[in-house]
Amino acid sequence: MPGGSLNQTENNMVPPADLSVIIVSYNVKYFLAMCLASVRKAGRNLNCEIFVVDNNSSDGSCEMIQRDFPGVKLISNRENRGFSAANNQAIKEAGGKYILLLNPDTIVEEDTFTRCIRFMDEHPDAGAAGVMMINGHGKYLPESKRAIPLPETAFWKMSGLYRLFPASPRINRYYLGHLNKLDINRIEVIAGAFMFLRSKAVSETGLLDEDFFMYGEDIDFSYRLLGKGYENYYFPDVRIIHFKGESTKKEEMDFVIRFYDAMLIFVRKHFSSTTLRKMILPVSTAIRLRAAASVIHRWFRRMLDPLTGRITRVIGPGRNSPAEGIKTAVLSGADMLEKINYLLAVTGAKADVVISTDKYMTDPGGSIQEIIQRTAESIVSKKVRQVIFSPANMEFSSIIDCMQHLSQHRIRFRIASPDGKYLIGSGSAVSADGRGS
Repeated sequence: MPGGSLNQTENNMVPPADLSVIIVSYNVKYFLAMCLASVRKAGRNLNCEIFVVDNNSSDGSCEMIQRDFPGVKLISNRENRGFSAANNQAIKEAGGKYILLLNPDTIVEEDTFTRCIRFMDEHPDAGAAGVMMINGHGKYLPESKRAIPLPETAFWKMSGLYRLFPASPRINRYYLGHLNKLDINRIEVIAGAFMFLRSKAVSETGLLDEDFFMYGEDIDFSYRLLGKGYENYYFPDVRIIHFKGESTKKEEMDFVIRFYDAMLIFVRKHFSSTTLRKMILPVSTAIRLRAAASVIHRWFRRMLDPLTGRITRVIGPGRNSPAEGIKTAVLSGADMLEKINYLLAVTGAKADVVISTDKYMTDPGGSIQEIIQRTAESIVSKKVRQVIFSPANMEFSSIIDCMQHLSQHRIRFRIASPDGKYLIGSGSAVSADGRGS
C-alpha cells in the first residue's frame, strides 16, 4: 500500500521514492514508448519509480519495455483487467510520497514532476492535482477541469448543448467553463489521464473502484477524495499532450453510452434512488438527442463530401487528410534528418521544408520563438500542412509551445521518437518498418 513499510535489509534501508508513476497500457506500443521517454526525462533528478501495467497487449509492448526501458517495473496481465483494476495492482506496490496515474497516450514536460511535487508540498490540503491538457492538434482539452456530473449537469454535457454556452456556470458546469483555463482553481474532478495524488490521501480513500471498467473511475475517486476532506486542484502551470482527446470522437456514440453506464454506477453508489430516478430521464433524453444529431451530422457529411473535396483541392489538404503528398515541415537537427526522412517516405510524404533546431540546442530560450515564427511563415507561404518534431533535438516543453502557438492553422502534428524509429500523432502511429496503430 502507498505510504507503507519500506523494503529494508539488516544494515540498509531503501529510501522512499519521491514519486510513483503508474501507466496502464493496452496495445499502444509507440505511444507508450514516447510517453516513457518523456517520463524518464521528467524524473531525472528525482527518486522516481515507474510502473507499467500491461493489460494483455498483443503488439509487443512488453517486449519493448523490457528492451528499451529496463528500469520500468512491468506488471504483465494475462487478460484485460480494465483501467481501475490494473491501476490498483501497481498502487498496492507503490512506495512514493506521491502517485501519478498517467495515460500511455500522453507526453509530459521535462519539469512536470518537480513542479507538481512543489505544488502539492505547498498545498497540504490537496488530495489530487490535474494539469492543463492539450490534444494532438495543440488545442486545450476542456476535460482538464470538470465538475461532478449530477442530473442537470450530465444532461447538458451528454446532449452536447453545453457547447452553445461555453462560459455558462450552469449549462457548461461539467467543464467549469466559467473558470479561466489559465488560473489555478479548486475543482471537483481530476482527469484520469493525469491524476497526481498524495499517497496519504490514497491510503485514507482506498483503491479505485473496479466496478468502473473504463470510464467514471476518475469521477468516483475524485468525489471520494473530497469526501475525506481533501481538495482537488487544477494546476495549469504544467501542460501535457493527451492524444486520446480527439481520437475518442471517432466513436462518439459508443463513448456517450459507456459514459452513461458509468454515471449510473456512480449515482447508485453515492446518491439516493430518488436522485437516480431524476438522472435517468434527462440523461436518456440527452442520449437520444445526441444520437439524432449524430445521424443528421452523418447525412450532411455525405451530402457535402463532393463539395468538401473540391474545396480541399483549392485551399490544400487539412490535418485529417492522408499523409501521401501532404506538404511537410520538419523541425530537427541535422543528425536526425535522415531517419525522419525515411519515416516520412513510409507514409508517402517528404520533408518539403527543413527548419534546423541545432541552434536551439545551444540557446533554447532565445531561439524557440524564432522556430515558431519560421514554421508559421512556412505554413502560410509554402502551404505546409504537416509539422514533424524531433524530441532528440528539442525539449518536449518546446514542442508543446510550438503546437499551442500553431494550433490555429489547419495542420497535422507528428512527433518522431528520440531514436528516429517511429512517428506518432493524433490517432495514428507509424514505424520505420511500416507497422502502425
